[in-house]
Amino acid sequence: MAITFEEEKKRMNWPMIISVIFILTLIATSIIYLFFISPEKTEVLVSPKLQNISEVSKVALNFDQLTSSEAFKNLKEIVVFNIPSSENIGKANPFLP
Repeated sequence: MAITFEEEKKRMNWPMIISVIFILTLIATSIIYLFFISPEKTEVLVSPKLQNISEVSKVALNFDQLTSSEAFKNLKEIVVFNIPSSENIGKANPFLP
């Protein structure tokens, strides 16, 4: 009486293979559309507000004239800094109650 050993056949994990192929296809198509499709094929819609902004960006400012104007010279800086003295900052040992 001879004893024979049969190896169990490994089954292919088809759902995993199909999902990997799907993900790789999705990545490849997104790369193609992002980097290789020319922008002439896409239609650009610009809102009226954005058109007004582009007109404002074309305005040239003369900073010398701005800083020498009377209105600019009449501006006052109103900023109050409350800098605490070094005696009132923290405790000597912050871990003590």
